[in-house]
Amino acid sequence: MYVSTRACYDPAKTIFVFAPGEEAGELALAERFAVRSGWQALAEYDGAVLILPLAPAGWKTEPVSLPGRIYERIRGGVESRNGKSLFGRGGKIWCWETMIYLAGYGDGAVFAGNCLVAEPGRFAAAALIGGAPEDYSAGKKPSGHWMVPDVSDDYVVRNDQIPCSLWLIGAQKEEAGRALDYFGASGGLGREPKQISMGTFTAVCYENEANPAQRLMVSDAAEISGMSLAHAILDAYFDRTVRWKTGPDGTLALHLGRTDFYQSNRFIHRSVTVGCLEYSYSVHLPEGCSAEDVRGLPLLFSVHGRGEPAWLFAEKNGWDLLADETRAFVLVCPDSPGNIWQLERDGLAFEVMITQICGDYGLDRTRVYLTGFSNGGAITREVGTTWPELFAAIAPFNAPVNAPGLVAEEVVNPGFLSSGYELPCWVCVGDRDPAAGTDVDGQLEVMLAANRWMGSSEEGDAVCGEACSEEGPVRPTRFPPDEIRTGENYYTASRGYLQGDRFRTFVYHGLDGLPRVAFTVMKNMPHGAIREQSRAAWEFLRHFRRPEGSRQVEYLPD
Repeated sequence: MYVSTRACYDPAKTIFVFAPGEEAGELALAERFAVRSGWQALAEYDGAVLILPLAPAGWKTEPVSLPGRIYERIRGGVESRNGKSLFGRGGKIWCWETMIYLAGYGDGAVFAGNCLVAEPGRFAAAALIGGAPEDYSAGKKPSGHWMVPDVSDDYVVRNDQIPCSLWLIGAQKEEAGRALDYFGASGGLGREPKQISMGTFTAVCYENEANPAQRLMVSDAAEISGMSLAHAILDAYFDRTVRWKTGPDGTLALHLGRTDFYQSNRFIHRSVTVGCLEYSYSVHLPEGCSAEDVRGLPLLFSVHGRGEPAWLFAEKNGWDLLADETRAFVLVCPDSPGNIWQLERDGLAFEVMITQICGDYGLDRTRVYLTGFSNGGAITREVGTTWPELFAAIAPFNAPVNAPGLVAEEVVNPGFLSSGYELPCWVCVGDRDPAAGTDVDGQLEVMLAANRWMGSSEEGDAVCGEACSEEGPVRPTRFPPDEIRTGENYYTASRGYLQGDRFRTFVYHGLDGLPRVAFTVMKNMPHGAIREQSRAAWEFLRHFRRPEGSRQVEYLPD
């Protein structure tokens, strides 16, 4: 294992490289291959963790569970070489589940391909040089669904039903044909390929039209090798492919990557200085809109979690694509110092960003919406209830509680309820989320009372208990709110919800009978979020406006 000296605050890629068998039998040979192939230098530059497993008796004797077993051992225990790490990780590097990659050479490529077939949900992408999978029998086995071990009873998925991304370089024609038969049939890949550029290579690409990240690429034998070959794989392929942690087997997706994010014209990068700290932020205008076109639109913040900087987070939840589709808001993704948000240090930065961004683009300050994920969800809840006058509504996703250093000591600002401010709130959690969990009673009690929920007592406090349904108790309140269900009224394909069956949403109304608070639990969801949650949150948020100087909000009908 080689650990980059640059690996510290950002999540690190975990790159498995399977050397040819003759160079994988001894440590010294594998180390020389890591240098000669260019992977060690590239891992250092990228801030990655590079792993070259050994096979003393040859790859045919090793189990296909090998990379998964190694990853489970090291992912929370790799020491940072420069002594730096994310707050709370004790000097350990975050080898993130969404960025695990395979590269194999010769018979090492055959073995790596077999590993991909056997555990497809583990890996974001695989590049095989001079070899291809030869054992597809594991395709018919049930998924190991390692991201959500405790799945619901109705989750039944085989390995060959899980989207994969594979690049074959120099494979024999017959090998490539078998791979296309397998991945094409299981992945819905188009049979009409297209020529694409992959760095210095061209590749014949078969992809799933609905999800271009699900693809099989085939290139002729490489005329280049070593660093040049590895660089093409890392820069043109691995850097642009992730498997988001959104369910039992993740969601395969393309994204810009760090370098392209800062070079792309999709985002405009600015910053503000508050005290002695600089806060960078990235603005996305709806596609096709100029700065003049967006005047008068609302502003929506999407705030990253701990360890997930804006370059990685900005595309994750699909807010940028929703802005393109609706042309209804301007998106801003801020960055925190040290890749973590803390109320005492960072809270004042949001008003400064709002003032600068609304001034630059002429946006509507009565319609500023704050959303965030994980630690970003916590800062959404904390900043929103500390400075409610800044926002028309908020939406914390998967926001933890009782996490010292990651959240404020008080889940909701203790002075919020007595301030008299309404603040509509859309809360979302995953039912299999160990970091946030579904226990949100404390924050919901306050938000229900502040928003004058019809079930509040005469004294103004929310009356909470357990509302029973066919699935069992759902908190809070002994006055059941409206429940939105797929197929009956809302989360349907016609409204853009292909995974609507995962939503369970309760909507609480104010004294005027209009929605004020929503609570959503996502089925089979770990500490992650799908893009459709952003769509649902926007459908809630967009109805609210806070007139200047008002403690109350206005509801804007369709």
